[in-house]
Amino acid sequence: MDDRHIGMTGTEGPTLERRERWRRTVMIAQGAYYVLAGLWPLVHFSSFSSILAMQVNPFQAQSFGAVLVVVGGNLVEAARREPPGQSPTLLGAAVAGAIAVVSMVWLPRLAGFSGLWVDLVVEVAIAVALVVLYPRTQSVRSPIRHKR
Repeated sequence: MDDRHIGMTGTEGPTLERRERWRRTVMIAQGAYYVLAGLWPLVHFSSFSSILAMQVNPFQAQSFGAVLVVVGGNLVEAARREPPGQSPTLLGAAVAGAIAVVSMVWLPRLAGFSGLWVDLVVEVAIAVALVVLYPRTQSVRSPIRHKR
């Protein structure tokens, strides 16, 4: 018996499987979104900066884009495992939450509409979904024995 079902009744198994499937789906979607969003400033910086409706430093935007590509690729790879680990899920929620917080601080300061408002909604949805779908398993650990 694997530890995903410790303390579970027979009726909770399919629900757990459904949650795992949703978590994998969210992580793959987030990873793909991050890869595409990260490639954008690397491939076509002028359209990227025009959608943001603000002046952007190319080095910072492209550095952030490269990091998003790496994080996104790792989230997709982690989601392909069955079940995806807790650490990648936490990473996905934390990155989405961090981007959302920075957006919430800066977006009200911008005049007019910025494409970042759409991204804010996406990041909050991802963060909330991954927190709700975070695996709640009981890990079974052996006691640590010290040598004398």
